[in-house]
Amino acid sequence: MAKSVKVVLMMILGLGIFAGGYFWGVNFRDKELQAISSTKTGEMQGMESMVGMPGMSPGMVMVSQQNQQLLGIKTAAVERRALAQTIRTVGSVTYDETRVSRVHSKSDGWVEKLYVNYTGKLVTKGQPLFTLYSPDLLATQQEYLLALKARERLANSSIPEVRSGAVSLVQASKSRLSLWDISDDQIHEMEKTGEFKKALTLYSPYSGFVIKKDINEGMKVMPDKELYTIADLSNVWVNIDIYEYDIPLIKVGQSASLNLSYDPGQVFTGKVSYIYPYLDEKTRTLKVRLEFPNPDFKLKPDMYVNAEIKVDAGKHLAVPEDAVLNSGIRKLVFVDKGSGHFESKEVKLSAKMGGYYQVLSGLNEGEKVASSSAFLLDSESRLSEAMGAMAGMPGMSMAGMQDMKGMEGMKTDTPTKSGPQEKKIQDLTLTLSTRPEKAKAGENVLRLKITDKAGNPVKDAQVGFQYTMNMQGMVPSKADATLSKDGFYEAKANLGMQGAWEVTVIVNRSGQKPIQEKFKVAAQ
Repeated sequence: MAKSVKVVLMMILGLGIFAGGYFWGVNFRDKELQAISSTKTGEMQGMESMVGMPGMSPGMVMVSQQNQQLLGIKTAAVERRALAQTIRTVGSVTYDETRVSRVHSKSDGWVEKLYVNYTGKLVTKGQPLFTLYSPDLLATQQEYLLALKARERLANSSIPEVRSGAVSLVQASKSRLSLWDISDDQIHEMEKTGEFKKALTLYSPYSGFVIKKDINEGMKVMPDKELYTIADLSNVWVNIDIYEYDIPLIKVGQSASLNLSYDPGQVFTGKVSYIYPYLDEKTRTLKVRLEFPNPDFKLKPDMYVNAEIKVDAGKHLAVPEDAVLNSGIRKLVFVDKGSGHFESKEVKLSAKMGGYYQVLSGLNEGEKVASSSAFLLDSESRLSEAMGAMAGMPGMSMAGMQDMKGMEGMKTDTPTKSGPQEKKIQDLTLTLSTRPEKAKAGENVLRLKITDKAGNPVKDAQVGFQYTMNMQGMVPSKADATLSKDGFYEAKANLGMQGAWEVTVIVNRSGQKPIQEKFKVAAQ
């Protein structure tokens, strides 16, 4: 009997241990699943806890420090800083129109001897150009010699009117010769010898290069005939094209510099001399004239050059351009309120210079703003507002919204296209690839290879990348590329999240029109 009671007690104890273990295991499994769910939907739960929190404005969002690191959110102080920007463009050299002169004969005649007989010759002021036989010049020389003799004969006349008349006749004849471009030396020689010359030499009234010649020996010339065009190249103009968004930054008198593609080490310094009052209707650019001294004549008309204008706007309150969300209607920034709280704020900004916007209103010095991934904060802020509104609707709860993630059709369409992409434009082939070959969410290297129609690599270009997602309020990021040893133009790019990224390639070559071409890159 005692033995049977002991057996029963042992069976009851075993069943108790089994039941306890079962319920403990079930409870542990539920907690584990809850933790996994919490990890996967941490952002949703965080926003659920924010709904109805005191002091939380509709445009405020909270992101934990860990998630800030995962999303790449950084902050920057709103501070006064020197705003400057360098505007780079290409231009072409042309003549200084105020230094282009034309040579005419002021009397009819025939060319007997030609001293400057080809285009491109450098002449100096006072250099002989040609000799001219002119009946008018011959008659005036004779009149002048006769007037000199009459002045000598009548110098001792007792009648003052006669003496002054003889002097006036000499002066009138001499002035007539001077007005026909007969030099003082030629007139003095005539006075000294007392003889006239059949053909008189005409001298260059200007210094410069002969850029046009329309005269030959034996040719008859008339006053309306243009014989030479002479251009002084000691000072030249450079015409450049400025895009509309840079127009407010250009002022007359600003310093400018240029260099040549075949000699980038030498820099020429000049200034902005004129801003044209109209735009080119096809290119939507404004023509601006630069002026450069050219004492060694290294800058030649019709030559293509690389030009830079440095714009210094002084010190102003400013924020980084990556911190600004520009919707086209308004501009927003996210102010760091501390403890992971960010509040959206509308601001008024001036022109962008050197990667910064000048702040006109909306921010105070010393405040901190999200300087990167602001578009993610904007998306989360809008989602938080929408979910907060939906949470108050009958039958709606945050848990119910989480369940929508698994509904059929509620998935993110992520493109799978990867590998090199090739496009042909003008006479070039552009091949875009990434490193790693399959782009990832995070830091990648954008690589562009440029070849001409013969398949040779192009290594004289300036290449820049702009990349963004098709998302409202997302500002494109920019990166300047450098030429690698293996012939690729490379730049680092932070593709902050998975999905389709639009990459715009900008190629500038001296003397060529800029190229802008778009590619699609899928971040896995």
